[in-house]
Amino acid sequence: MTGIGVARILSLLDARTPFCLVTVVASGSDSALHVGGKIAVFPDGTSEGRVGSDRLTRAILDVSQRFLGAEEPGQVRFTVDGAELGNRRRMRDREVVPDTVELLFEPCLPPPRLVIVGAGHIAVPLCALGAVLDYEVTVIDDRARFATRERFPAAHALLVDDFSRAIESLEITPWTYLVLVTRGHEHDEATLQRVAGSSARYIGMIGSKRRVLVVFDRLKRAGVDETLLSKVYAPIGLDLGGRAPTEIALAIMAEIVNVRRRGGAKSLARFIHSEVGLADSGSDVADEA
Repeated sequence: MTGIGVARILSLLDARTPFCLVTVVASGSDSALHVGGKIAVFPDGTSEGRVGSDRLTRAILDVSQRFLGAEEPGQVRFTVDGAELGNRRRMRDREVVPDTVELLFEPCLPPPRLVIVGAGHIAVPLCALGAVLDYEVTVIDDRARFATRERFPAAHALLVDDFSRAIESLEITPWTYLVLVTRGHEHDEATLQRVAGSSARYIGMIGSKRRVLVVFDRLKRAGVDETLLSKVYAPIGLDLGGRAPTEIALAIMAEIVNVRRRGGAKSLARFIHSEVGLADSGSDVADEA
């Protein structure tokens, strides 16, 4: 068993590198695994450190991905040969069984990042809500008079630039949540063309059925893969019936939380492949963010 050291763990945390820290918390009397041993497992399936046999290591790598996706810690018991016996919630017998090992999986992730493209009236309450929910908020607009610290005091970063250039300057990761609330479909189109194939956890675009259809049709004709567009939440937000900017911002943030936490709430989006199944946003204000 070759575990990862504390100094390396601290280095990964300082660098905001996403990983799952796996710790041996209990070990059967016949097992050579040492309590306190740790390995780090990364989202790409690689790892640092080693715990147990090849089979057990492979099982740990697989289970770590589940915890990284759920963004929640948990304990799982395995045989020393890598067979998963269940998580702590399912275990009736809390005592360690010989030839088994109990592991604690702790996702160590950077703060979720909310990128708001467009600094109009919906972006203001959306930024505030995102900050309250501990998202690191970046606001983008090409108008300096809109993307100001006075309007967005809770923003982590304000970018005043052409939308396309600003988006290209960002690192988009599976912990990025993108919201397109620009003032015109031409800006949505240019931005969406650059982010549709990204690893962002969430991409949402504001607009009525008409606006969404126009943007999606133009992007398909420009060669954007329809399967990528099908992952875009548009019209954006949960179906709360809101009309005021703050209500729409609440619906958007609720949808982001729903996606992040794998909830079952109803979105306005219908994973668009064609006009069939599109839902109208039901709000005029949503067409001019």
